[in-house]
Amino acid sequence: MKKIRTTLIICLFTTAICLMAGCGGRDEVQLENELAYRQIGIQKLSEGSYQEAVDSFQKALDQSVAVVEELEVDICYYKAQAQYQGGDVEGAIETYTALIDYDKDNVKALYLRGTAYLAQGQTKEALADYQAAADREKKDGELHSHIAENLIHAGMNQEAEPYLQAAVGQDGEDAESLRERGYAFYLMGDYDNARANLDKAITLEDEEAVFYLAKIEDALGNSQRATQLYETYISTHEGDTATLYELGMARLKQGSYDQALTFFQKALETENPVNRQQLRRGEIIALEYLLDFGQARAKLESYVADYPEDAEAAREWEFLQSR
Repeated sequence: MKKIRTTLIICLFTTAICLMAGCGGRDEVQLENELAYRQIGIQKLSEGSYQEAVDSFQKALDQSVAVVEELEVDICYYKAQAQYQGGDVEGAIETYTALIDYDKDNVKALYLRGTAYLAQGQTKEALADYQAAADREKKDGELHSHIAENLIHAGMNQEAEPYLQAAVGQDGEDAESLRERGYAFYLMGDYDNARANLDKAITLEDEEAVFYLAKIEDALGNSQRATQLYETYISTHEGDTATLYELGMARLKQGSYDQALTFFQKALETENPVNRQQLRRGEIIALEYLLDFGQARAKLESYVADYPEDAEAAREWEFLQSR
């Protein structure tokens, strides 16, 4: 499964039914309305108004009259992102179950449902879906390394090990194989083998390998070198908010708080950043280091309202009220 999406796709049960039955049809006006609602949803999503975004994307899907084409799939991805970022993980799980019932070999749906289960703490279900996805794509190093990374982040290092071994055991000397193998070695903590593979990928002009090499330098405490590599990567990937976040965090470690703030804010200005919560948190931290408690207080108040589950931020909000 190449280029795994980091967002969750969610469609209606009726969509899955109509895929099997071949029902529905729409006219030109309905198509125009569908496109208009889609655009409204994208705007609401970029503003962080997740429920309004979900409602708009649903209205767009309603216009399709159960037609399922590339446009509807695209809208489903956007709707999924809005729902997931808005906290509706259970809804995503239900829909992925419908998609898997329709196509039991849908590797992407299995992987993403597993990721949703993991986010809910349902580790047994997550591991079952991850294994099912991996069994169907035994030679996809990217899939195996992404599964391993998710499990490591969840504190399940032992469960991640077989996927790491599968990823580093992949054959291939092309740029993509070298990059993914190098990243798997990085996740294992084997930085020498990681660097050797990534260096080869970079000689083959693989830009993604530059990003992974920066992460290695960061892990080794070489902040200056890591920042140089991040900046090299971002020069051709200005919309990559994950890298902008890494750059911001690297600048925070170096004590360059104004530059960190610039990177966080630049990322927040992009359309629909999937890591909006992380970026907003980084922006607040940078403002606090810059002693701009007025802006930090205002932004933290808004952040706590949008992410009430972040207990640490809520405690910090109480502290900032007295500053």
